Amino acid sequence: MAVRLNKKDYLWSYIGVAVSVGSSAIMLPFILHYLSEDMYGLWGVFQSIAGITTLFDFGFSVTFARNINYAWCGASELKKTGAVFAENGEPNFALMKRTMTACRYVFLLLAGLALVCMALPGTAYIRHICRNVSGPEPLIAWGFYAFAIFLNLYYGYFNAFLRGVGAISAANRVTVAAKAIQIALTVALLAGGCGIVGTGIAYLMYGMLLRLLSKRAYLHYRGIGEGLAGVREKATRTEVRDTFLIVWHNASREGVVTLANYLANQACTLVSPLFMTLAETGVYALAVQLTTVLSNVAGALYNANQPVLQSAYVSNDREQTRRTMSLIVVSYVALYLVGLLAIVTAGLPILRLIKPATTPSVAVLLGVGLYQFLLKFRNCYTSYFSCTNRVPYAKAFLISSTLGVVLAVGMLAMGWGIWGLILSQIVSQGCYNVWVWPVRAHREMELTPPETLRYGWEEMLKIIRRKGARES
Repeated sequence: MAVRLNKKDYLWSYIGVAVSVGSSAIMLPFILHYLSEDMYGLWGVFQSIAGITTLFDFGFSVTFARNINYAWCGASELKKTGAVFAENGEPNFALMKRTMTACRYVFLLLAGLALVCMALPGTAYIRHICRNVSGPEPLIAWGFYAFAIFLNLYYGYFNAFLRGVGAISAANRVTVAAKAIQIALTVALLAGGCGIVGTGIAYLMYGMLLRLLSKRAYLHYRGIGEGLAGVREKATRTEVRDTFLIVWHNASREGVVTLANYLANQACTLVSPLFMTLAETGVYALAVQLTTVLSNVAGALYNANQPVLQSAYVSNDREQTRRTMSLIVVSYVALYLVGLLAIVTAGLPILRLIKPATTPSVAVLLGVGLYQFLLKFRNCYTSYFSCTNRVPYAKAFLISSTLGVVLAVGMLAMGWGIWGLILSQIVSQGCYNVWVWPVRAHREMELTPPETLRYGWEEMLKIIRRKGARES
């Protein structure tokens, strides 16, 4: 069943992003007000460690969701690279069920491994960086975050499945509901004196609700639950093993990419407390948080159109592929630049009124904003390759991100502070990944830069004019 998005899907994509941004905007003043500078710095570290969920995922949720998309679009079988082009376009529920069974076993193992790592080396790390903080509060809060990471991994693939079959509206409605609960709990628990422990409890509840609602929405979407129930045959061990081996071929490479993205975007926040104070780490963490939110807003159409790209590929629709890629790139660049200007002119002055000591300078924000822009711009183009079930960029990503961490440690050791963190990332990504993959993608799609601008603008106008009915 070919995936096409309608105006409602795009509207909910922005509602979902707006709620995510709004949740940060609502919670941040309370977090800044109720937490000390050290506790705010520790909260920034927790946010980075919470990103470990995607690291332990090791690319499996993305790869499984992509193969679910292929089965949903009618593929007769899965392949290690590329795909069998769909002929009749009817969902292959037997293949979907077999893929989901393999997915469930894989994530049980991954979640267990994550819990062990959080309980042992993770706790030792928290003890070390909090050695000068009195009381059990940091470790109690860490316990909630660690358990949340376990649950997020074990159930996290259902939200990816929702997006894989093109249920963009449903996926974002679930996110809005879960975020609303997190906002309410965070504010209430902070106001009630729970401190950083309250943020941990709220994060745990957000993850649990997101996963449970995602599973329910997935099974109710366009008869998926009934279709899966109609497949009476249980997947055999051999079928599960074979499916795992097919998925593992690219999941292993996606895992390398996940590790590289984590090193590029979060590792510096974990390294910085070893060379800077927690208060200084908090300044850097806030700049990363603001620009990450901006990147998510600007990338709303990027995220929404991943299943469209996958569907266009498995349907062998090259024109749709070119137009979708153009929409992704043009919308991201335009929205990011507008958003960065808004943060500099309006966001920073407001934050300075709340807690000036933790607010980054304009120069620092622009520096962090530049490398965040480069990371997502690079990903806009590599998504083309991943949606065609290929991951040729894994090695380059890992080398660049490792170089970035090495440069960051060296520059921090030389006393460069926050600017060492910023420059290390810009240099490591700018020397290769930022330009190589756009060039290769344009060449393979036979898409020129002027065509990208024209197609991107035309597709954005279509979204504005499009009626609510879903095409299929």
